[in-house]
Amino acid sequence: MIRIGCRAHDYGKHTSVQLAHILHTAGYTGAQLAMPRAIEGIEDFASVTDAQLSAIFQAFDAEDIEITVLSCYMDLSAPDEPARLAGVENVKRCLRYAKQVGARMVGSETSWTALSDEEKALRRPLMLDSLQRIAEEAVRLDAVFGVEPVAIHPLCSPEILAELLQALDAPNNIKVIFDPVNLFTTKDAQNAAFQAEHWKSWLAVIGKQLGAMHCKDCRIEPDGTKTLVGLGKGQMDYAPILDWLAQYAPETPLIRDEVILECAPADIKILHQMQQSIEEKRMK
Repeated sequence: MIRIGCRAHDYGKHTSVQLAHILHTAGYTGAQLAMPRAIEGIEDFASVTDAQLSAIFQAFDAEDIEITVLSCYMDLSAPDEPARLAGVENVKRCLRYAKQVGARMVGSETSWTALSDEEKALRRPLMLDSLQRIAEEAVRLDAVFGVEPVAIHPLCSPEILAELLQALDAPNNIKVIFDPVNLFTTKDAQNAAFQAEHWKSWLAVIGKQLGAMHCKDCRIEPDGTKTLVGLGKGQMDYAPILDWLAQYAPETPLIRDEVILECAPADIKILHQMQQSIEEKRMK
């Protein structure tokens, strides 16, 4: 079964019971949950209690909402070493919490800010060190960590991702959260054929380590800025991605990231259409 999820805190901060019910009522079967941003009474990762984790598990299980990604937004390439290592410790905490809330994986990007090419290069050894520490803990706990490539972060190309996955060498414990819009370029917007090859090059590297896919849409403005829009309203071409998923990873969860609430009902219908397309292609 393909889970259809969303970034939970886009619907606000609530009790776990309220949030799970809101998501179920909206039509989701999965969630990307950043606890401090989504659950009332949780302000940081260090002070989460067993009782709170149990309450989250029970609430989401009752509504049949899988916690697909337990989000832990950390700057894993921060030049400030104490801050970076504190972020790594938060990820390790979340790997332990994931078991208690029934989450499929913990997830994070590799930076908090947009970086120049020079800054990306300088930060890559720091990113690798962080992810090696996280991978060791994920293996020890038999847990899963999903890393998300982003064009403006150190993990920004298929080649760099391939090197990283090879260096970590933990295919069962390190997965990739694939967000095409976060890797979308002006060239993609201008050339549909290039866009298709762009996605294929990423997916060829990700392969069996695909953990989840973020679904959103955008348009590139004349000044080069990116505007997020409802699904099907922008320049993203999901057709080659859906073809690949049907062939290689048909049960990949689809997560509507950065929900635009007024577009949500239409977007959920499109997510279900994507789900149906994958299933139909898989049967051929």
